[in-house]
Amino acid sequence: MKKLLALIALAACGGDDGGGGGIDAPNVDTPVVPAMITVSGTATAQSLQGAMPVEGLTVAAFKATDEATAVVMTTTDAAGMYTLMIPTGGMPVDGFIKGTKAGFADTYLYAPEPLIADFAGGSLNMLTNGNNGNYDLLHTLCQAGAADPTKGLIAVIVQDGAAAPVAGATVDANPAASKTCYSGDMFPDGSKTVTNADGLAIMFNTLGNETVSATLTGSTFKSHAVKAFPGSFTTTLIVQ
Repeated sequence: MKKLLALIALAACGGDDGGGGGIDAPNVDTPVVPAMITVSGTATAQSLQGAMPVEGLTVAAFKATDEATAVVMTTTDAAGMYTLMIPTGGMPVDGFIKGTKAGFADTYLYAPEPLIADFAGGSLNMLTNGNNGNYDLLHTLCQAGAADPTKGLIAVIVQDGAAAPVAGATVDANPAASKTCYSGDMFPDGSKTVTNADGLAIMFNTLGNETVSATLTGSTFKSHAVKAFPGSFTTTLIVQ
């Protein structure tokens, strides 16, 4: 069986191509921001054959201040690729990218800080739902109990200043998740208490506005806000 950690590998949304993800957040020290920012990436889902592209996924960008109205929208092609051209009004963009398709949990991608330039790392890592879906399988592997349809998952990768995954870090959400799961040798392991070499952590039974953070002796990481939605999968990075 393929290593299940590929289900939630977020490394492709790393790389500092201009900062985090979103739409429309004023800042007193605002840098020069182009009138349009291009966000692009690939949607994949894990199968027994490995990571497979998700064709026909609806991908949309939303403002953090208006979660109901898409700013721009597109669909993925046969290779799972998409491109969004987001108007900025000359301001850093603050919000999220959302991927939706029948048979998959809605997936939300937050970058660690507002975008000020093009971002080519907008990977959407989709989890199948329903009977025998990967969404429920994660709950089983992590000993997190049955999936609660009124709560959501948050997955993060902790990275250092060189965009490399960080081992040995503890990840938290505020408000607190019911359980945080880290990578084992082959699969997510509910008994682990710090990140493995892949820097991955999954937090269960989260809902609404959450602040994600990481701690490791001798290192300082930037906390930031994301949102967890019912029955959905939120992904992000925590960086130094």
